Amino acid sequence: MEQIQAEKILEIGIQLAAERDYDELLSKIINCAMELTACDGGTLYLFEKDHLQFCIMKNKSLGIDQKGTKDEKYPPVTMDEKNICAYAAIHREFLNIEDAYSSSQFDFSGPREYDKRTGYRTKSVLVFPLISHEDKLIGVVQLINAKNKAGEIIPFGEDCERVLLSLGSQAAVAVSNMRFVQEIEDLMISITQVFTDAIDTRIPYNYYHSRNVYLYVRLLADYINSQHEAGKTERFYTPAERDELLMAALMHDIGKLVIPNDIIDKTTRLGDKLELVLERFERLALLYNIDYLQGRLEKDKWIEKKNYFLDARERVEEINRKPRLTEDDVAYIQNMARMSYTDSNGQKVSYLSLGEAECLTVVSGNLTRGEREVICSHVEYTEKYLRKMNFGVRYPHIIEWAGAHHEFLDGSGYPRGLKGDEIPFEARILVVVDVFEALTSADRPYKKSMEEKKAFSVLDDMMAEGKVDPEVLGLFKEAVANFQGDIKLFFHHEDEEA
Repeated sequence: MEQIQAEKILEIGIQLAAERDYDELLSKIINCAMELTACDGGTLYLFEKDHLQFCIMKNKSLGIDQKGTKDEKYPPVTMDEKNICAYAAIHREFLNIEDAYSSSQFDFSGPREYDKRTGYRTKSVLVFPLISHEDKLIGVVQLINAKNKAGEIIPFGEDCERVLLSLGSQAAVAVSNMRFVQEIEDLMISITQVFTDAIDTRIPYNYYHSRNVYLYVRLLADYINSQHEAGKTERFYTPAERDELLMAALMHDIGKLVIPNDIIDKTTRLGDKLELVLERFERLALLYNIDYLQGRLEKDKWIEKKNYFLDARERVEEINRKPRLTEDDVAYIQNMARMSYTDSNGQKVSYLSLGEAECLTVVSGNLTRGEREVICSHVEYTEKYLRKMNFGVRYPHIIEWAGAHHEFLDGSGYPRGLKGDEIPFEARILVVVDVFEALTSADRPYKKSMEEKKAFSVLDDMMAEGKVDPEVLGLFKEAVANFQGDIKLFFHHEDEEA
């Protein structure tokens, strides 16, 4: 018999050590305790600050299998020695009661009242604490109504205490270790929050972008899992895989921390250079006026120059903010860039610098090729920063997924120009969601937001060009269309997390 119990304890220890789901771990502890003692019911409480919090309740006869809730139905157990579970926790003792109704040491009015309502009879009770290897109280397990092979209620034997001592120790260590893992994961999340808060300080809209990408990815991952449960897809994300994908979504843009604000926030072609150009036009007009007044310039030529700079001011301001330039616009700027003023000492002052002319001849958008290269480098910086963080075996793919969120299936993306199967499915998710959020965002200073329908149309075009994954786009469309409720996206005016 002892050999059998020893083998069971060994097997149970392996099961508890291997379990990665917190709720399942707690459930297994009760199941194992009930199996080892052949009892009818069990309850698990975890110690929280100054009370015991109900977590798991099982009863075979009543068909009860309930997981923890913090509602009024199961209020916390105060650390009062009249309560048997509290006493076991305070004194760290095994308590074995043959008949709860005959006990005068503890208050069993609660079980008595419960028995009246259900017709049940609580009789034998065994309570033991869960103490970690660091000698910390983790919780308490309460078992009721041990039974013999005939199904009759009997007292818990002394041999149960020895067996449960081993189980309690293993269970406490398993819970303690899982809590430690959770603390590490919480730390990782908090570090992520620090990064995104830092981005918020420099680039407010990008902070909301990362958070909104997170929300959309969470929506899509949960939808994929629901479709798997319905038998419609083989894809499925375990809790750990889902967490890893969401972490990658949050951290995919941290490389933008090093991108200069004058580039990342650029809303026009010249950005903050416009005032310098306009001031130069005024200065040049004054210089030509002085030349006229001092007889170095004919009146007609002076009037021509004055009108030129009046027109130039208006034209440059228009070109600076136009969504797309015409050939005439580009030719106008190129011609201006070739012009200069020469003073009496032979010093030349160009109407436009080479850098200004390059900015003003960007046909579409606001960024020059060099500025786009700087923006694109944020992915490499994202990878660089993430490599400095030890994700270990828990999150082995974060760097790979986050570092490929601008890669397109046709190889036209960056930074590596990956193609097809070289791009992981999770990175393809980030690509689609990243584009969609950027198109629909109302917080971008350099563009107007698109409606969802138009944004999906753009993604449809990208799919037709072979850039984005059709399966991902299809699932994402379905996830957004079928979601019942408010996704609770972030906006620039909001300060609270959804």
